[in-house]
Amino acid sequence: MAPLTGDYTWTETATVLKVNVPLHNVPAKSVDCVTTGNYIKISYGQWLIHIDLYGTISEDVKSSKAAVKNGTLTLKCVKDGKGVWGKLEVDGKGVEGVDQGFLKERREEGLEKREKRMQEMSEKAKSKAIEEERMALRKQMDLEQKERQDIENLKEEEKTQAEEEVYKTFAEMEKKKQQNALPPPPKARTTVKLSKSPKKAKYEDDSSDEEEMPVKVVKSKKGEEEGNIWEDSEIPVNGGYDLDRDALEDDDIDSEEDAGQDEEEDFDNTIYDDELDSAAPAPRAPQKATFKYTPRLFKTPMRESTVGQEKDFVAKNRPHLHNHGLLNKDALDVSETDPQWLKGKGDDMFRGGDYRGAINAYSSAFEADGTFVGCVSNRASCYLKLNEPARALADLMDAMKISSRDDVDVKGGKAAFWMKVLVKRGMANCQLGLFHDSKDDYEKALKLSSDGGSEGLKLDLDRVAKLCKVSDLKKVGDEKFSAGDVHAAIDLYSEALDSDPNFVSAVSNRAGCYASTGQWSLCSEDCTKALNLLSDLSLSSGPVPPPGSEKRRDWVVKTICRRGKAKVEEGDFKGAVEDFEEAMKII
Repeated sequence: MAPLTGDYTWTETATVLKVNVPLHNVPAKSVDCVTTGNYIKISYGQWLIHIDLYGTISEDVKSSKAAVKNGTLTLKCVKDGKGVWGKLEVDGKGVEGVDQGFLKERREEGLEKREKRMQEMSEKAKSKAIEEERMALRKQMDLEQKERQDIENLKEEEKTQAEEEVYKTFAEMEKKKQQNALPPPPKARTTVKLSKSPKKAKYEDDSSDEEEMPVKVVKSKKGEEEGNIWEDSEIPVNGGYDLDRDALEDDDIDSEEDAGQDEEEDFDNTIYDDELDSAAPAPRAPQKATFKYTPRLFKTPMRESTVGQEKDFVAKNRPHLHNHGLLNKDALDVSETDPQWLKGKGDDMFRGGDYRGAINAYSSAFEADGTFVGCVSNRASCYLKLNEPARALADLMDAMKISSRDDVDVKGGKAAFWMKVLVKRGMANCQLGLFHDSKDDYEKALKLSSDGGSEGLKLDLDRVAKLCKVSDLKKVGDEKFSAGDVHAAIDLYSEALDSDPNFVSAVSNRAGCYASTGQWSLCSEDCTKALNLLSDLSLSSGPVPPPGSEKRRDWVVKTICRRGKAKVEEGDFKGAVEDFEEAMKII
């Protein structure tokens, strides 16, 4: 179908031309505007507008602006020169006899210029983008180069500092080595100063005339110059030194003035008193040291292991480690391998109220021994305490299945065990709202009881039977309410609550019925009662979502908002605001 010619209006000033086009409910995203120096084309929906301008407008794309407001397109164009045209289109457009080919050629020329200009702008944009990318890359390279240079400077500085410390350490070591190489200061000892042995041999005589010769004996003391203190002593003839008198007159014998100098020169020939030397201690007896290493769970040397990954693996798979064939079983302690110990630990936690910890202990015990069915039953008790009946029901079904096997022995007999499991399963079904299933479980448990059932078990069965009746009345009331018979639904809910006033779902549904019939006071009372029952699970009966669940939160928010609406209808605006604010906090 050929496009329709759209309608428009226009205004002008000396510098600006405005064209207004009603879009006839066409969305703005479907509008297309094309402008050249002497031509305007507007396409929107099934309409098309061609305007061959009398004058010329700026060919700069940025000078022409289009905006859609209140269903009208406003096209604003800047004139190429100042002046008022007086008319919008070229004279004779569409009139027979006027050269229509000229107008077509004029349009095509303008569109070609526009296309060329758009290409140039596109090229400039590409070039600018490339240049900006190059500049960004250059800046990034400069930044990385600076960082590398800073790192190199830091490395060089650390290297220089380390070298200085090494040289300083070497110098200190060399200094200590030189100090250790010096001879220790002389101890208080007795030395005998004799002449050099070659010279003594020169003056030895075989004559029988031997005469004792007194000599000087020197004792050196710390802090005093050698030769300052002299003591006269005699060396006996049998001391092993024979001296000739003539030898004492020889020039080779040093005088007393040279005694100190000779003592330094003949230090190696000094005779020491052995009694002054302390004896060295005896070597210590050898000892044997024994090292024991903690066994590792992974059979790999520590140097080849990744400790962090091993710890993560152990944390995630701790209950299943004993079943892993490639791990070191010696590294597992009793808390991971002994099912009896784990069950005892779980029992202690259960008695202490740590039901989550007890669940973990029972799970580990059952992992260690797949026939330890008592742990599965005890774990179900923990889930019942935590108000998680679905998980408890799954564990109890598994306990019944495992205990039915011939290779499984149950302490106290299977009949007694099944009776306990059936009672727990009845409790789980009751928490889930499956009251008829719960009644069946209690009846089976009563039959398995050896003494005909305890009084507590019989009371529980009566309680469940009453809940079955209340649940049936509530279901019929729900059907009546869905069918639009609100008053009949109220009667059924009321009858159910006469049997069990704490059946919270019946209270909440009756409040909804009261709101539908405009009985706002009764609606507010039932909403308050339902909120009180939801806040204390020990008071409520019937199926109730567990605390913290999304469904329970929705129940509470819905009931509070319903009570707030009832207060608004009663004129209690302050109480209504408090209810709505409380609902907003919960959301």
